[in-house]
Amino acid sequence: MQITHLPGRRLVAAVIASIGVRHDGAHDLVTDGLYLDLRRALRNPADDPTMRYRTGLDPDVRDHVLNTPGAREIIARTAVQLRALADEVPAGRLVRLTVACQGGRHRSVAVAEEVGRRVWEAWGGEYGVDIEHHHIDHPVLLPTP
Repeated sequence: MQITHLPGRRLVAAVIASIGVRHDGAHDLVTDGLYLDLRRALRNPADDPTMRYRTGLDPDVRDHVLNTPGAREIIARTAVQLRALADEVPAGRLVRLTVACQGGRHRSVAVAEEVGRRVWEAWGGEYGVDIEHHHIDHPVLLPTP
């Protein structure tokens, strides 16, 4: 697992997890909060051989995901929903978002990072945000027939 930590003047208030739903035990990682499945919503960079073995943390893969039609709208809407959820929970409690795609290396990683940064910036860096990439280091999955 790889973690991006966006520090805040206060404790971490949001944890965003990226997962690949085709990996064993992936759904056990979904606990509470919001869930976003990108498998049908965004193009899969793994279909491009030049991006297949890279991740959503690589700038060109990230740009490919974020420039997919509809991606920015999904990200903006999800960031608003996560912030609204955070407004409803008691102080000191975490809000959670799980972002899923097929393998957990490309789409879910790029979108989780972008949502995390938007929420963190909207909070003015007051609260921390942790972004956990559970399957980023797992082997690339072959497409299903």
